[in-house]
Amino acid sequence: MERREFLEKLGIGAAFVLATSCLHSCTADSASPVDFTLNLDEPANAALKINGGYVVTNGTVVARTKAGDYVAATLVCSHQEQKQVTYRSSTDSYYCTAHGAEFDLKGKGLNSNGSKGLTIYTTTLTGTTLRVT
Repeated sequence: MERREFLEKLGIGAAFVLATSCLHSCTADSASPVDFTLNLDEPANAALKINGGYVVTNGTVVARTKAGDYVAATLVCSHQEQKQVTYRSSTDSYYCTAHGAEFDLKGKGLNSNGSKGLTIYTTTLTGTTLRVT
């Protein structure tokens, strides 16, 4: 059976459902809204108690910069949608281990693989609770 015949038998409604479900499942994870909190007293978040430390959680990379500020970015690299973004304390920047894309802490690409930028989130510290939005 040809694709055209198959779609004609399904009807336009079924074809639309199939197409939109594929489009939804194929979109980047980086577009999803982020809103979560981290308790900095929990052992899983111990790296965030030291300058230059970071954790990967909830599809994000949350770091404490060399200056002691908290920053967060998507784990999904804009270069080829790989979930391999890390924080590099040596340069106070984000880096994708898949193809070498580099980004500053504001998400600006620092090389050709990072030219599309990186999604950055807001961090708010209240006591020992860090909120990422």
